[in-house]
Amino acid sequence: MIEVERLRPTADEMLSGLTMGEATSSRLHFQAEAVDRLPEIAGEMLGRLHATPALRHRILVKAANKPAAGLSGSGYKGHTSLRRMAPAMCMALALTLMIGLGANYARLRPESVNPPAGTPEINVHAAGQAAGEAAPKYRPLFAGEGVNPPLIGINGRYYRMLNTPAPVPASLKGQWYADTQVFTEEPSLEPMVGVISNIVPAGTQVFMVDGLSKNTACMAEVDGVMRLFQRVGYASISTIGNELFIEDTLDIVGQVASLELSGVGVINDELAANDLIYMLSEFAVYHDSEIAEGNQALTIYLQNGLSLQLLVQDDVLDGCGAWVCPEFFEAFRSAL
Repeated sequence: MIEVERLRPTADEMLSGLTMGEATSSRLHFQAEAVDRLPEIAGEMLGRLHATPALRHRILVKAANKPAAGLSGSGYKGHTSLRRMAPAMCMALALTLMIGLGANYARLRPESVNPPAGTPEINVHAAGQAAGEAAPKYRPLFAGEGVNPPLIGINGRYYRMLNTPAPVPASLKGQWYADTQVFTEEPSLEPMVGVISNIVPAGTQVFMVDGLSKNTACMAEVDGVMRLFQRVGYASISTIGNELFIEDTLDIVGQVASLELSGVGVINDELAANDLIYMLSEFAVYHDSEIAEGNQALTIYLQNGLSLQLLVQDDVLDGCGAWVCPEFFEAFRSAL
């Protein structure tokens, strides 16, 4: 049995780096008087955490005693993104081990061995070149080209159509998101408020993708075929509101099957691939609203069979805005 008196100073030390008001601080700091109160206290402290694949990956996957790629580097010590996560994650891990929350998260891991019925062949085994081949070539997934590629805009959030998979499996069709209101060949000239498109007619239903954030992707029927749209920057608009980190528009930690960086190589180990995406979500720094399309890309193969892509130029990744993360590329090459 763990002694509560020994837990109090440890918990207070873990929470010492959090910035909060006096009232919140006094409420959160560990004040347990008996082991019987641990579930109640944990519920309050973890009240804003949701049992998602990303949370499961962050809390439980390290039980394999394999450190995240590159996280021990001295270059990360002062990063603001790490500082915002470290104290809370330490506390969450301590309480998880004490009251057994991990057992609940274990059921949330996306199924990679037996994907949903109808999942296309492109899923887990799509990435990677045969033994002895050169590094993978650039294979663009985004449909269209030029200043007005096929888009859906929903209140300032823009989504670009992908070439694959087509159609999107019916099993991945999520809740209704919105109906397109305006069809226009010049989306950049329309106001940010409302739902517009230059590929689907007005009145078309747009749906969320089951298991993915609506800020990451959506789906809609194009010429009778359900197509996937990925969140992108467009017309000098990328992140909006309180979207401060790349995971606010690419929320896929814990759901990645493999990664392919054209001209470099492929990571087929799920643990390593998710560690790399976690690193990207933690350390990528916003650079600009968008960069010019190049001839290199990071292709992300998800466990549900879908594929997403970030364009690459030097140490910058472009999806919904351009993000600088040289640490990611160093860790990727080290993981090969």
